[in-house]
Amino acid sequence: MEPRKAGQNSSSTLVQRTLDSLTNEIISGRLRPNQRISEISTAKKLGISRSPLREALRILERDGLVTYEPGRGAFVTDITPEDADELYLIHGHLLGLAMRLACQKMNSNDVSKIAGLVKSLRSTVDGQDRQRFVELRARLEQSIAEKALSPRLARLLSVMGHPSARYRALHVNVPGYMDEVVKCYEGICQAFHERDADRAEELRMHIVALGRELLRRYFTTSGDKKLSALSYQRSAKKRRNGKRQSRETGTEKDRRQKEQSKAHTA
Repeated sequence: MEPRKAGQNSSSTLVQRTLDSLTNEIISGRLRPNQRISEISTAKKLGISRSPLREALRILERDGLVTYEPGRGAFVTDITPEDADELYLIHGHLLGLAMRLACQKMNSNDVSKIAGLVKSLRSTVDGQDRQRFVELRARLEQSIAEKALSPRLARLLSVMGHPSARYRALHVNVPGYMDEVVKCYEGICQAFHERDADRAEELRMHIVALGRELLRRYFTTSGDKKLSALSYQRSAKKRRNGKRQSRETGTEKDRRQKEQSKAHTA
């Protein structure tokens, strides 16, 4: 995932630093979906003026990580099932194309460097270092995309990479996911050695299918939890109503018994 570059002007360094900081906060989940980004407190925290902050927020809005609401300010863009699936699918197909083009253009030295990155990625799985896994995977995919020698493809991947990274943070917490991804990249390396572009793209698309399925499960599970909570609330309400009706019925029964007792005595 290639770092996005701010405009080349006197404040470009501040804008880039702000952009990197906010991107990491959003991808890591420290800035939550629908959370408001206060310009005053954020600028104070980063030790900058509001001008470079606003420029960074405009870039984040372009990349789909931030949404502006008139009169309210900037908010972290919500994660919806539809957006997640669309972003993941498009980014995955772009990476699949990168695998194919790179396979056709890389030399043996290039393949060896990619193999070294895959080996490092394997070590993060063995050590269960999720953060390092995400970072190395982004570096690996960026390196392969560069070997595709397509500037347009590289730009598209750069724009799509950061929004997609939000969902990868969910994936790495799923047992077995990191191992499966590394197995695919080990197979992709073998395909690079054999100049098998079809196989390289096929294995990358397997990662796409796996990721989309995990996203589907994530959103389905979240929905079920909400439904379960709702069901519990309704059940609790029924139980409360039942108890109230029971108390009312008991009170009415006592009243009738007292009236019958008075009539009998009279």
